Amino acid sequence: MELRLLGPVTVLREGRVVGVRSRKALELLVVLLASPGFRASHDEIMHYLWPQEPLSPNRIRQTFHQLRKSVPEICSESNERGFCGVHVKSEEVDYLRFRGLLLTADSTRDPSVRLDSLRNATGEWRGILFDGMQGVAFDRRRHELMGELREATTACVQTELECAQLRAALDRVDSALVHWPTSEALLELKVRALRTLGREVEIPPLLAEWERECGRSTAHLLLAGTTGEYDQGAAVSLRAMTPPRPRQLPLGSISLVGRRRQRDRMTEVLLGRSPERSRLVALSGLPGVGKSALAVEVAVALDQYFADGILHVDLGGVAPEGLLSHEHVIARLLNDLGVRPATPTPDGMLSAYRTALADRSVLLILDNARDEAHVRRLLPPAGASATIVAGRRHMDGLEIREHAELIPLEPLNRADAAALLGKRLGEDRMRTAAPFVPDIVEHCSGLPLALGIMAARIKRRPWALADIVRELRVESTRLRSLDLGSEDLSVRLSLDASRRQLSVPAGRLLERLAIHPGPTISWAALRAIEPEDGPHVSNAVDELLGMSLALEPSIERYALHDLVRVYAEALTCEWAEAERIRVVKRVLHYLLHQAWACDRRLEPGRRLPIGQPGTLVVMDPADATAAMRWFEAEYSTLSAAVGLAQRHGLDRYTWLLSMTLVTFQWRSDRHLDALAGLHRALPAATRESGPADVAMVRRMLAGTHRALGNVEAAVRELNGAVRMSDDDGDTLGAALGRHTLGVLLQESGAPGESLDHFGAALPAFEELQDVLGQAAVLSGIGSARYDLGQYEEAAECCLRALSLLTDTGDVNGQAHAHFSLGRIRMAREDPEAAVVELVRARVLYRSLTYGSREARTLVWLAKALKAAGRTAESAEAMGQAAAVLRRAGERDLDTALDRLARLP
Repeated sequence: MELRLLGPVTVLREGRVVGVRSRKALELLVVLLASPGFRASHDEIMHYLWPQEPLSPNRIRQTFHQLRKSVPEICSESNERGFCGVHVKSEEVDYLRFRGLLLTADSTRDPSVRLDSLRNATGEWRGILFDGMQGVAFDRRRHELMGELREATTACVQTELECAQLRAALDRVDSALVHWPTSEALLELKVRALRTLGREVEIPPLLAEWERECGRSTAHLLLAGTTGEYDQGAAVSLRAMTPPRPRQLPLGSISLVGRRRQRDRMTEVLLGRSPERSRLVALSGLPGVGKSALAVEVAVALDQYFADGILHVDLGGVAPEGLLSHEHVIARLLNDLGVRPATPTPDGMLSAYRTALADRSVLLILDNARDEAHVRRLLPPAGASATIVAGRRHMDGLEIREHAELIPLEPLNRADAAALLGKRLGEDRMRTAAPFVPDIVEHCSGLPLALGIMAARIKRRPWALADIVRELRVESTRLRSLDLGSEDLSVRLSLDASRRQLSVPAGRLLERLAIHPGPTISWAALRAIEPEDGPHVSNAVDELLGMSLALEPSIERYALHDLVRVYAEALTCEWAEAERIRVVKRVLHYLLHQAWACDRRLEPGRRLPIGQPGTLVVMDPADATAAMRWFEAEYSTLSAAVGLAQRHGLDRYTWLLSMTLVTFQWRSDRHLDALAGLHRALPAATRESGPADVAMVRRMLAGTHRALGNVEAAVRELNGAVRMSDDDGDTLGAALGRHTLGVLLQESGAPGESLDHFGAALPAFEELQDVLGQAAVLSGIGSARYDLGQYEEAAECCLRALSLLTDTGDVNGQAHAHFSLGRIRMAREDPEAAVVELVRARVLYRSLTYGSREARTLVWLAKALKAAGRTAESAEAMGQAAAVLRRAGERDLDTALDRLARLP
């Protein structure tokens, strides 16, 4: 019995082919013969014969029965439960004979015996492996076995060369390269065979063709001589031949603008004038930010200091075809230096390279490096040589281990960007483009590559200048306008190359950052975008920062460069709409709940139908000051988030996010922003929610109009809100509307009319047991009674309000009650008591960072202090009021202070 796997699967009995009853039975035989001990589990058999189908022991038994009918002598009547097996001898299976011959070849030191074993081993192969057998598992096994054949063939060619059977080796390697055309090992063997046969003229075209097909360097194969031709002593220097001094600089471009500080620092380090640093500089930054140009410009300036020349290597760190290996680079550098290593091994080449640089003064530029490991073996030893490394990644490891100077390059500022554009365009074209220069500079975002591309397009088609700039302005066409077709002349393609280097989590995070609406994003928001990726977020952020694709403008706040954001957003266009909406909702969900947590700290009585955050982790601010700080940091993001929600038709987030912002906007004097947001919120709430919520939006609109001095609009909104609440049977909404209407009328000089509305609101709040509502109405009544000169009644109402607020977190309500009591004490000619109340009010307003109310309280405090004869303290209080207004952005302090002083 003979069983052949290495070719078309065949069973021979006494030299005759045995027909196996079915294709599946033949496949089962292959699985069993290729398994250890000729035995395989049912799971393994299913994986090969019926992939992705559920386990079916009956089907397996039926197939084994067909195999037994065909070759009963190797199949037992029964199998172990869950397994199948056959009984054969190893010498009956060609694959096992092949493996045995390889073991024999490996175990002998006799080249002729090894050669016979390898030739016999490769002779076991008879054609297409597993011919006709389909499926991923068979393909994988076929690939593994072909790898074994390739290694055996390579070993056979090597042994034929060793045994001086050169023509046989050349014939075999030619045949092997047909099957494995990208095998560098086989290519090297063919080079050795040709060189030994004296056919060296054929080597350069062979290598050139292989490089074109495979896209990889073969420089090390061009080192002088082969193993047999090398002297076994020390490396041989070719300096006696006086090779030309290398000056391998790319064609010079227009000189840079800016970067003066970086150039000066590079000069200090490279010339050894910085004792704490080695003579090594590592530049990093966005693709197209000018790393290579800066390296070349500094090298030109320092040429005279490096007697043995300048070497430049493009390491291809982000090239799709992969990195240049260290051996390739070292081989090329050895040739450039005129040095032949004693042996062509990687270690021998590296030793010769380091020895050659030890007594030379060379400036080495390693451009487009991927990371520290990519360049570390190429760095010259300590001495007179220096190195500039340029890459997109921050190479912290070089600073830690090699004491390098790390210099990250940022995009150019506007002035330098305009200057670079002028150099690229020339004076005449710059004058023509002058009206468009601000737009070009803004939308190229300080990236020299982008500015160079725009200059090239304008020079090519000056008559289309307006159209070129128009295309640049629009986000959807911006990257297209910054693309001249090749990676080094395309912002999009250069960013593609960076993205290819990212891990899957980092690539995913990059795209999701483009969805986030803000100019910056906090660490907490990053984790909220993809909570299931939580363990990977930190590494992904570090990766984006390390690749210069993300920035950290402040501690734990991150941002994308404008063009990176446009690029990443374009990637999200390939998403399914459902996925985009999912991510948008997750971003908005986090922002809404975090804003709501802070808003409740500012205004504990606020009611919004937001619900619980679920599994989302939300920061609970310690106090109103912390809440205000959070709003201040996230304000641009939150404002943009409202627009994002509106663009995607997410009405719930549109109106609720707008509402959570209002308290902060009022307290930071952003009333016009509040008005715009509430005008967005009103139609969204009308579509999404019920009358009670719409009435609430209208009440907030009224409050905003009130702050802006538009009493008529405020009254209109309040009356509408009250009618809507009454029609809906919303007792709380109607009470809140009447309270606000009472406040507005009281402030407008109608305290008597305001008492009617306060009087209608108070019983409703009492019925609802709403303590904060009762306190707010009582404070309002106190203010109205004050205006009517009824000071006793006013003080009683304010004290009742304070007693209700004592155990609540309504700091604003407490502050207002103390302020009202202070005014009442002043009216009753008790300035010292007024001072006590106003100081309390000021402290509370200050804790809320409520600038306008604090300033008003300080003005009243100054009045009370003056009335108490404490003139110096009064002046100090007025100065503090001016300082508060100044911090709030008030320009005309005298007018503002006078206005506050005149308030009743």
